[in-house]
Amino acid sequence: MNITIYYLSKKIILQQKNQSTENQSFINLDSLKKNEILDEFINFTKNTNTTELIFETENPESGLEKFRKLFKYIYAAGGLIEKENKYLFIFRLKHWDLPKGKLDLGEGPEEAATRECEEECGITQLTITKKLEPTYHIYQHKGGYALKKTFWYAMTTKYDGILVPQIEEHIEQVEWFSKAEIQDLVLPNSYPAILSVIKHLV
Repeated sequence: MNITIYYLSKKIILQQKNQSTENQSFINLDSLKKNEILDEFINFTKNTNTTELIFETENPESGLEKFRKLFKYIYAAGGLIEKENKYLFIFRLKHWDLPKGKLDLGEGPEEAATRECEEECGITQLTITKKLEPTYHIYQHKGGYALKKTFWYAMTTKYDGILVPQIEEHIEQVEWFSKAEIQDLVLPNSYPAILSVIKHLV
């Protein structure tokens, strides 16, 4: 299975060997040294003419292990919460997002996902129903770059109280959206990694 890493609106794809088409250009990840991989990444961030960087590798999981050693690696977890065919989103930094946050020391992904959803949305009575595919994205961090892996879980809730956005985390709104509203409101104003989490809804 291929692995996609998001950087802003761009994609870095770690692709299993022998999947390439005639129109694709790719770089052999397995033959590169650490500094060469980093050079490819930096050049990609500066190139305004391309939105995809494809690395070909014998094993995408092993390729990810090699790739992540270049960055500060951070674990986070979050939830896609459903209630009566509506889904919970937060509005933060001018984008619709899903509640999520970093794992605390000694905390597991499921525990962190539940805690972060409760803290960011003021919600309780959460039940995890399914593990979703994780996402990966790179962002600028303390003069360099961090690579974050986010564990995602589908959740349900019976909570019918008032939702309270966590203002100190720059969350302005917490809203329930139907699938049609997600199509109209969330898709045009969210992040590529979030869109990959909710793609099955639309």
